[in-house]
Amino acid sequence: IFIRLETTATGCYATTTFGLEVYALPVVPTITDYVLCDDDFDGFTLFDLSTKDIEIINGQNASISYYANQADADAGNNVLVSPYQNTSSPQPLFVSLTDLTTGCRSTGSFTLIVNPLPSTLVMTSLDVCDDDADGFGLFTLTDKDTEALGGQSDILVSYHVSEADANINSNALSSPYLNTTQDTQTIYIRLESSLTAGCYSTMPLDLVVNPLPVPITPTLQTVCDDDFDGFASFDFSGLDLVVLGGQTAMVVSYHASQSDADTDSNALSSPYTSTEVDTQTIFIRLETTATGCYATTT
Repeated sequence: IFIRLETTATGCYATTTFGLEVYALPVVPTITDYVLCDDDFDGFTLFDLSTKDIEIINGQNASISYYANQADADAGNNVLVSPYQNTSSPQPLFVSLTDLTTGCRSTGSFTLIVNPLPSTLVMTSLDVCDDDADGFGLFTLTDKDTEALGGQSDILVSYHVSEADANINSNALSSPYLNTTQDTQTIYIRLESSLTAGCYSTMPLDLVVNPLPVPITPTLQTVCDDDFDGFASFDFSGLDLVVLGGQTAMVVSYHASQSDADTDSNALSSPYTSTEVDTQTIFIRLETTATGCYATTT
């Protein structure tokens, strides 16, 4: 721009110049949302705002500040300190980018989001019966999926031998699973949201191998054939104590076949009239009331 300075009375003048320069504003890029998981189920968490610096500065010679609202960002007031705890979720956050050479400033915004973790509960144990009395058994872990989910959807369920493995989602157990600690073993369930990847919770699950009861085999039961037809009435009520052998909290039942004894169906009433001439085998089921584990004899 050229300047003329003239003396009014004489018309004498001189000239000089000055320059106009328009500095480009720093560029605030489209900023991705800052998403964290809600580690303590309260909807709030601490955000390390400095982790967004490189993304927002994007190689420019600029400094960055964060603000709770647009007015503060425009005026440069009330700069937020990192780490910053959100006040709501989602929560908009504002940023000011200042060119270190020119002092020109631009503003932008992004959103803080706290994603909920899957909810957990106290799991009931997963039990199997110890068919070979060695303290080990095959567990169908997936039988616990429904209980673990507790009605939640879009959740991935996996099972792990340790809490450390569950935390890093490593070495998921296959189902069925053979326990490696005799009688009782604690494993861990990982629930991970399929919508907000990385947000997960863990909870313990006890695997319990329950012992079978030990039925005592009664002696041969005989009666006299008063009518010469090969059939007679037998009273089983006195056999219960023999079969129990001092064991408690168990149920004794009598069946006409091994299949009926195994499925606990068609229990025979006492007194019972035999249905096979002269000799008949009766199958006895002894079941532990608390666990449902059973064994049979005849």
